[in-house]
Amino acid sequence: MKNLAGKTAPFFFVLMLYQVLLLIFLLLAGYRDSFLLMNGGFPGWLDLPMFLLTHLGDGLILTSMLALLFVRKYPSMVLLLVLVVVVTGFSGQLLKNFVFDDWARPLGIFGPEKVHTVYGYNLYQNSFPSGHSITVAAAFTLLVLVLRPAAPLLILSGLLTALISYSRIYVGAHFPGDVLAGTVLGSGGSLLMTCWLNPWISRGVTKLTARKLAWLTGSLTLFALIGLVAGVLMLREFLIRIF
Repeated sequence: MKNLAGKTAPFFFVLMLYQVLLLIFLLLAGYRDSFLLMNGGFPGWLDLPMFLLTHLGDGLILTSMLALLFVRKYPSMVLLLVLVVVVTGFSGQLLKNFVFDDWARPLGIFGPEKVHTVYGYNLYQNSFPSGHSITVAAAFTLLVLVLRPAAPLLILSGLLTALISYSRIYVGAHFPGDVLAGTVLGSGGSLLMTCWLNPWISRGVTKLTARKLAWLTGSLTLFALIGLVAGVLMLREFLIRIF
């Protein structure tokens, strides 16, 4: 574990620095008002890239894209990725819909006159925690733990995790506290599951025959393509407004 922590330290340093910054905003301005400090005041040309970025945190879209990218070379990692995203995402949904189901989103608290939103992306209920933040933190944590890329890619992964999760504040969907909780739950859950399950899943996949491995790879590719198409179709209403 010590060796693993050393090899992935740049990623976790960037992620923890981002989390500390969110915590500072929360402590200085409070749970609600910290949102107002981080949501508005940006040039309008950022709306489109931030809208596209925020949907990279969608579990269906992100998992499908990563699966298509890595399935041929790392099928065991893709299996683990699906499991981690499903389990951490389901945990977040349980919290969102049953434990904190009465927590309103920024639009429900401040109203549309105070909240910067993009392309009619208006959400009012089930704010805590941020599901997109859970997904992106879980996915990138798994990637760096399994692939252990060079320091520049570790830093880039940390920055992407921070930027995609922050986009939830930018588009008016979540408070900083929602995002902070999401990144903690996602990265923590992914860390535990990856360290526990990765060796077991890797051994199982390496024992497959060539035929079974080809079937597994093909099945994962097919499901990833279907998932990506489904994820994009869910956004068609917004994409029509944009383009």
